[in-house]
Amino acid sequence: MKNGFLMFLMLFQFSFSKELLLSGAASLKEYLEKNITEYKKIEPDSNITLNLGGSGTLKKQLERGGDIDIIFLADRGYMTDLKKNNYIEDEEVILENSLALIKNKNVTSESGVLAIGDPKYVPAGAYATEIFDKLQPKNYSFVYAKDVRSVLSYVELGEADFGIVYLTDTKLLKNSEIVKIFDKNLHSPIEYSIGIAETSKNKVEARKFIEFLKGKDWE
Repeated sequence: MKNGFLMFLMLFQFSFSKELLLSGAASLKEYLEKNITEYKKIEPDSNITLNLGGSGTLKKQLERGGDIDIIFLADRGYMTDLKKNNYIEDEEVILENSLALIKNKNVTSESGVLAIGDPKYVPAGAYATEIFDKLQPKNYSFVYAKDVRSVLSYVELGEADFGIVYLTDTKLLKNSEIVKIFDKNLHSPIEYSIGIAETSKNKVEARKFIEFLKGKDWE
């Protein structure tokens, strides 16, 4: 009887699990880690695992059957496409960002190797190409990175002279500096949209965490 009760209790706890898997754009790393820590203070039984990467890659993972609960991307177009094709219940913009040109502090020239996210998979790279279409820079050779944090790493390590990253990423600079912050009129709005996967088995807890994030800015 005792063993039967323990088994029932374990199954009951599992059915109301507070475990969530959140796929988020790489540029959200510190933002999400900070807010997950804050959330655990009010929901100590919650367990949120992060899967970080380029937004395009994360989108494909969900489309191919990835077992996630929440998806949080740096390109609203990706999210509206997921909603249209019934991969997520809904989507909502809760953050915005800007782009910045950075350079390694040892660089003295105005030309060199410029790192950007691969425009096929990384929204920051796609936004950067919109800027190039308008400004038509001629002083750079390009290298593509898998996500915006890899761009930052290339510049910090001197593997690229320049890079285009989100303004929020520049807080992490040590060996590099901001050259300019791009006018928002040069590219599409940088909107971070969040939604719950249609296949999530824990939508109640997912909604609670999303509600918690609303109003939480980058700081």
